[in-house]
Amino acid sequence: MKRILLPLSLLALLSFGVVLALTTHARNMALSMPVARKESSDTHASGLAEKTKTKMATESNQAESERDADSEHDLPPALGRHLEKLMKTIPGKGGEGPASSAAEWKFRAQAYPEKDISLAKIEGARAAHAAHLARGFASTNAVSAPASWVSLGPSNALYPFSVFRNSESYVPNAYSAGGRTTALAIDPACVPGNCRMWATPAGGGVWRTNDALQPQPVWTYLSASFGINAAGSVELDPNNSNNVWVGTGEANASVDSDAGVGLYESTDGGDTWSAPIGKNVFNARSIGSIAIDPADSNTMYVATTLGVRGISSVAGGEVVLVPGAPPWGLYKSTDGGFTWSFIFNGAASTAGCRNTLNVANNLTPCSVQGVRRVVLDPSDPNIVYASVYAKGVWRSNDGGNTWAQIFLPIADPVATGFAERPEIAVTRLPGGHTRMYLSIGQVGTPPAQVFISQNAALGTPSFFPISSANPASPGYATYDLCTSQCWYDNFVYTPPGNPDIVYIGGAYQYGETGNISNGRGVVLSTDGGKTFTDMTMDATDALHPNGLHPDEHSLVTNPGNPLQFFETNDGGIMRSSGALANISGNCSSRGLSGAVLSRCQQLLSQVPTQLQGLNRGLTTLQFYSLSVSPFNSTLVQGGTQDNGTWQSTTTPGLFRQTMFGDGGQSGFDVVNPNFRFHTYYLAQVDVNFSNGATFDWNWIGDPIVETGEEFYVPIISDPKVSGTMFVGTATVYRTKTHGMGTMSLAELREHCNEFTGDFTVECGDWVTIGGTSLTSPILGTWAGGSVVAVQRTAADTSTLWVATSTGRVFVSHNADAEPNIAVAFSRIDKRSSAAPNRFVTGIAIDPANKNHGWISYSGYSASTPSTPGHVFEVTYNPVAQTATFNDRSYNLQDLPINGVVLDSVTEDLYACSDFGVYRLPSGSTSWRLAAKGMPNVEISGLTIVPNARLLYAASHGLGAWVLNLP
Repeated sequence: MKRILLPLSLLALLSFGVVLALTTHARNMALSMPVARKESSDTHASGLAEKTKTKMATESNQAESERDADSEHDLPPALGRHLEKLMKTIPGKGGEGPASSAAEWKFRAQAYPEKDISLAKIEGARAAHAAHLARGFASTNAVSAPASWVSLGPSNALYPFSVFRNSESYVPNAYSAGGRTTALAIDPACVPGNCRMWATPAGGGVWRTNDALQPQPVWTYLSASFGINAAGSVELDPNNSNNVWVGTGEANASVDSDAGVGLYESTDGGDTWSAPIGKNVFNARSIGSIAIDPADSNTMYVATTLGVRGISSVAGGEVVLVPGAPPWGLYKSTDGGFTWSFIFNGAASTAGCRNTLNVANNLTPCSVQGVRRVVLDPSDPNIVYASVYAKGVWRSNDGGNTWAQIFLPIADPVATGFAERPEIAVTRLPGGHTRMYLSIGQVGTPPAQVFISQNAALGTPSFFPISSANPASPGYATYDLCTSQCWYDNFVYTPPGNPDIVYIGGAYQYGETGNISNGRGVVLSTDGGKTFTDMTMDATDALHPNGLHPDEHSLVTNPGNPLQFFETNDGGIMRSSGALANISGNCSSRGLSGAVLSRCQQLLSQVPTQLQGLNRGLTTLQFYSLSVSPFNSTLVQGGTQDNGTWQSTTTPGLFRQTMFGDGGQSGFDVVNPNFRFHTYYLAQVDVNFSNGATFDWNWIGDPIVETGEEFYVPIISDPKVSGTMFVGTATVYRTKTHGMGTMSLAELREHCNEFTGDFTVECGDWVTIGGTSLTSPILGTWAGGSVVAVQRTAADTSTLWVATSTGRVFVSHNADAEPNIAVAFSRIDKRSSAAPNRFVTGIAIDPANKNHGWISYSGYSASTPSTPGHVFEVTYNPVAQTATFNDRSYNLQDLPINGVVLDSVTEDLYACSDFGVYRLPSGSTSWRLAAKGMPNVEISGLTIVPNARLLYAASHGLGAWVLNLP
């Protein structure tokens, strides 16, 4: 993998920012450290800034390769390695993990101990939740029934202004974010005051604004009735914009994309919806695009991909075959969706494409991943174009009856994991020919490229490459545009009736921001692809302009102004002003010369005068978990997909981002109210002693990162002992010093601060506890996997429960022992024949009895028929060395559970799934939905504060929720 380092000029800015931040936040700093240490930190930050400026004076300011080479030599090796890790946590730099690499996450939570999930199991889980919906809520007694769920939003998820983000990094100004958004549809009759637009956030269903042109659009959530809120596409009937079609299942193939249930149709603009359409051909697959014949609304084409399933606080999804599910590829209906025909999947015939096992194993000519884009010729809707994973571009001139390949793949499909994704757009030229714009790339070589054909509809089209690695060429603008993430970040859009205007989107070029370009996340050509300019940042400021999020997914334009675009990305939705400005003068201060300077000036000669986020009111962040301060039960932190870690404020609906990148787990300290921790993906852990202020995140992950952990690790602060933390990887690690070891806080900041640390020491003092790894085969059956749950009780300082992804469960009563190897674990699952060999998702310990708890399991009972169940009451007798696992699933049915918590006041249990939250009242044998008010949405984790009577739910697509308990 290419070595990625933070440019030295950015280090200088960050150093300056730390000095400024330390001054601004001196009062907060004083709360957590002596004045002498603060002075030491300030002195270090100032010194580092001066040293960095000196380095800048001698740095070569030419092309990216020269900058990287200089950085490799100038930076201390330890700092370089750390910054490489840090940059990979930033959006677009490897945190997504294509579905083809998700095997690195061990086994999927919902499949284990098997390697796949059948359609029967998926349908069984959906039916189980439907039965709970039919049964109603936990109680009709007004005294004992919980109130309705309340959305915490955030309705305003604010990336605050920060000196740490600028035109040399990403999202360089304050920005209100949303969750990853896959597609947009805009009413062709859009005019100011009446411009309807529909959006499909990846896990947040369907939203609509009635005026996308107003200063701050008002959004309405439309899909409360959907069986699943994973959405991949939205299309308007070209003959009636009140007819809206939504394809469920996200086709982006990221590790947290989810498969769908089929199509939904609305005939009133989204106010009401039909039941899932085409479920027999789309169920458990993902719909990437929809095309409707403008001459006949009953004729439509739907492109589907293999699909992804499975999400929890510590595990992600993986492309799965889903035995029993329909083939993936291109489907056609001629009767408005009542019946469907399977017509294509990357081969001249579908004959071999129906055996999905053979297709998935690459034993047929068909696409392993499926069809990503289907478009109709603008002059003849019987001419159909399809872009196919690892199979190039195909065309049918007879409505899908026969197919011919018109563009070959550019890379070997096996070597690139079948992840090569072509994206296409077609437009009618004045002479009647059809022009096709094509962007294509994959995870490896060759780099992503853009091609143009001037006559794609007939014969064997000629495609002309317009991308070039040479900065002296105009083709540099589209060179490697979607980097190694084309399977995830890739779109092409040409506004109807404007054949020379084309937008192409990909992913940030981090080595270029603040250098030869503004990142080239989205580029625009107004001359038919001869030249492009950079749309990624606007003209409002040279250092802190408004900018797009780094991962780009789709774009539409104002029907009345093709230069005004609405764009979706991992940060939600942004809108351009519709006017362009020349900011090529900014290039003169970037230390460039020759061809690199000329290219910078050309790329910045037309940029948006302003970019604006449209996400206020869109409560679509994709949380993995939530943590609550022990000092304030309304102070909440949470990690999100590709949008970092967030913290609530006293303003309702307002959360502030405290750290960028991919957000995982988070937490507080039992004694120090200023302390926070967060993780990126893997065991990449930061600690903070300034209430979460961005400048004070300090890395402590050196001893634990890449030691056999899940993609998101289980990590906790001790509920009783300040400074003690536990994390699970292949075994359990412990720190008693917040990871500082023998360092003072000033020394921790000097060496391990995320932005200014010199990293000349090992950052983090984690040690394994116990003498044997808890996943070791030495301990018997169910070896391997990772630790996926760690839980302490506040009843003492020493009891720790631990569980692994294979179902091993351990209890220690001396987890605080010294030396660390003196910690003893008792394995208790093997003492009961009822314990399932499945992925553990949660542990709740009885505060009145440290040997009594409840454990939740993912997976399916059908996979372990001799040990069914998803929620178990567990009692351990350390004297007799016995344990009982009593199945308390009752009427949950075969529904994978993502987490369990205990209300210690009422002794009620709460559990969550991919569909919602359930309650088991104390003494009852019947689970019901916990409360009204929450739509069907994936709940990745629960956090309860019994004394405050609050239950928090982290949804993966509709933000954070809270329930006031009875």
